Amino acid sequence: MSDPTARLAYEHARALAARDSVHQALTERLLLRCADALDSFDRLLAEGAAGDVGTYRRSLALIAGQLERDLAEEGLERVGQVGERAEPATHHIEAVRTAPPGADGDEVVEILQRGYRYRGQVLRAARVVVAVGGGTEQGTERE
Repeated sequence: MSDPTARLAYEHARALAARDSVHQALTERLLLRCADALDSFDRLLAEGAAGDVGTYRRSLALIAGQLERDLAEEGLERVGQVGERAEPATHHIEAVRTAPPGADGDEVVEILQRGYRYRGQVLRAARVVVAVGGGTEQGTERE
């Protein structure tokens, strides 16, 4: 190829194809990991809760843990924890409560729905209940 424009277009197309191929492979790997968790749910549902309810609940917890671990290994991070300061970028405040003794204002006291981040990008802010006023001792500050 002697035309510089054609060569640049060709190299750009190759780079896009390579990027798309990597993206497709990552997506397929993620979907297969989710499929493994779905298979575990299918087996559990086929067995039913006819036996011990406690064993059934533990099995559900194991499957949820498997799915959460697999997604974390793919880069999905949980956002929002009780006790942290609410931040506009990562928390959506659904409600406020009077701060319990020892709690700071703007402190997350309950998680209503988990938030998630992937590769530094917030996919969904955590829906939270936040403490306001009155619960801190005078003179204490949160770092």
